[in-house]
Amino acid sequence: MTGGELLGKFIILSFRDDKEALFSKAISAFASVADLSTVAASADAPLLFGSLQIDPQRRLVREAGQTVDLTPMEFDILLLLARRPGQVFSARQIYEAVAADSFDASWTGISSMVYKLRRKLGAGIIETVRGHGYKFVAPGTSPK
Repeated sequence: MTGGELLGKFIILSFRDDKEALFSKAISAFASVADLSTVAASADAPLLFGSLQIDPQRRLVREAGQTVDLTPMEFDILLLLARRPGQVFSARQIYEAVAADSFDASWTGISSMVYKLRRKLGAGIIETVRGHGYKFVAPGTSPK
């Protein structure tokens, strides 16, 4: 089974189900996945957006075949946003996801990191959603 086949799995729960029925449905859904390691491995699979490639395992970003030099924090922010294109993250959410245990950053510095990412990757990659935060806009798609 490949990681892509897992996307077709659904667990349907109704409000009439009791706890044992819910548990049973969840267990049978997980049991139908023959190799759970493929789910974990897919998190390390490279992300491709047009000419932009993000390789989480090697912590490498390439744009049009050229390696883009990112700091560890910039890479983590880009990866977080790119894994959920179109989803808006507040600066605080980004900070808590990628840097909460870092002593050399604060959530108010996230805007500076996003600015640096835009300079390195192009202004259209990360969009500001005024009053809410930032979202990744996959190259080749129009921002909404």
